[in-house]
Amino acid sequence: MGTGGAASGGGGSSSTGGSGGTVASITGLTIEPNPNNTLSCFVSWTTDVPASSAVQFGVGSYEWEISDDALVTEHQVLVIGMHAEETYSIKAVSGGQSAEGMFTTGALPAQIPVGSVTIRDEALSQPGWTLMNMQKVNATQGSGVVIPNSPNPPAAVMYDEEGLPVWYHINGTTPDNGGAISTQLTDVGVLIGPSWNGQQTNGEPPREVDFAGNVVWECTHAACLPGESVSHHAEKLSNGHYVVLEDVADADGLKAPVFHELDENSQEVWSLDYADFVPPPDGVSGDWCHGNSITVDIENDAVYANCRWMGLLKTSYQNPTYQWLLPASCASMGEGDVTFTGNQIIDTHDPEIHADDDTILFFDNGGWTTRCPMSDYRSRVIEYQLDQASPPHATVVWEFPGSFAVPDTWYDDFYLAYWGDVDRLQNGNVLVTAGILSGTVESRVFEVTKADGVVVWEFRLPNFYGMYRAERIVPPLVHAIEP
Repeated sequence: MGTGGAASGGGGSSSTGGSGGTVASITGLTIEPNPNNTLSCFVSWTTDVPASSAVQFGVGSYEWEISDDALVTEHQVLVIGMHAEETYSIKAVSGGQSAEGMFTTGALPAQIPVGSVTIRDEALSQPGWTLMNMQKVNATQGSGVVIPNSPNPPAAVMYDEEGLPVWYHINGTTPDNGGAISTQLTDVGVLIGPSWNGQQTNGEPPREVDFAGNVVWECTHAACLPGESVSHHAEKLSNGHYVVLEDVADADGLKAPVFHELDENSQEVWSLDYADFVPPPDGVSGDWCHGNSITVDIENDAVYANCRWMGLLKTSYQNPTYQWLLPASCASMGEGDVTFTGNQIIDTHDPEIHADDDTILFFDNGGWTTRCPMSDYRSRVIEYQLDQASPPHATVVWEFPGSFAVPDTWYDDFYLAYWGDVDRLQNGNVLVTAGILSGTVESRVFEVTKADGVVVWEFRLPNFYGMYRAERIVPPLVHAIEP
C-alpha cells in the first residue's frame, strides 16, 4: 500500500533553483502501487509552473533516484528497483521543492524466488543488475534432472548484486512448459521470448513490455500464433525491428530454423532459412539442427545463426550469402569449413560474437543422450580466436573450467543437458548462465575473470528453479544518489 505526504518547506511555498532552475510549488502528492508489479509504484504530483521531475527513495535514507528532465506541471514517475515487503521513504522533487511520503512493497509472486549470492568480490565483479527468465517446476517431478514443465507462465526477473529481485514481469497466463525463454533489455523495457513446449508455441508469443509492465509490442506474425513453432529466441535489432526463430519442417519432417525480421507491425522484411545454406546431411531425421539463437549485425553486414547440433553459420545480411560454417562435432557429419586448433565445439547455445577482436564465446553443453551420446557429459565455456581468411580457422584461446582452480566441486563436472548462456562483460569478465531443473543441484549464474579464472560473483537459485539465459545490465531508470 502507498501513502502520500506533505510537501516539505511548507507545502505550497516556492523557491528558485533546483531541478530545471524553475520556481515551483508542489501539491497533490500521491503514491500508488503498480498493478503489474508488487515491487513498483507510481509517484504523482502537481506543480504550478513547468518543472522537471525526480523521485528519491530508500529504506531509512534516500539512496536512489529516478528523474525526468521534461518540464511539465502534471508529474508522474514510475519507481522500480525496490525489494519485496519493505517500507520505503519516497521524496518527490521539482523546482527546488519536495514532498515526502511512504510506500510499502508487496510480497513476491510464488514463482519469483529470492536468490543467494554466495561469492561477491565488489572490487573485481561488474556492477549492475542481472536480467534473466525464470522457470519454476513442481518438486513432485523427482529429485534429479527434470524435463522443463511448469504450471506457471513465463517470467522475466531482474536481480540486484545481492541476489534480491528488483523487477519482474509475468508474461501472460499459459504455463511455461519449455523453459527456453529469451529475455533482452531494450530501449523501452524488456523483450520476452515465446513460450514453447518442445514441439510448438503454446500460447505466449514474443512480447516487449515497458518497465511498468505494459505490452508495447506483441508478435502477431503467423509464425507466432498458438500451435506454430516460434521458439528459443526473440531479439530487438539496432534498427528497431524484431527477429524471431521459427522451426519449419519440410515434406520429410526435417525441421530447420527460419529467422524472420519483423517490423513494428509484425510484417516480415527479411528472413534467413538455415537449411538453404546448410542442407540436412544424409541419414538425419526430425530436429536435425535445433536452432537456438541468431546475431544480426546490420552495421557490419553479417549474420550468425546457431544450431545446437550443426554449428554456427555466418552469412551476409544484405542478400544473404554463405560465408562459413563453424561446425559442432556432435552431428555435423563432416559439414563445415572452419578448422580448429584445440578442441572443437560439441553442441552449443547462444554464441556471442565479438567483431572488435574476431573472437567468439560459446556455451558448450557437452552432448545429449538422444542426439550426441558422450562417455563423459560435461559442460564448459570456450572462446575461439577466428581467422576468417580462406580457409577460416578457429583457435581456442580460453576455456573454463579448463585447468583453473574452482570454488567447489560443482564446477569440475557441471552439466547442462539443455539451456546455457555466456556473455563478455564491460570489465572483461565472463558471465556464465548455468540453469538446471533439479531437486539436488542448484542453478547458478557466475562471473569469472579471464586472466586467472577466478569466480568473483556467484548467484544461486533454490532447487527446482532454472533460467535459460541471463545478462548483466546497467540498472534502467535508477541511479544512486551521491553521498
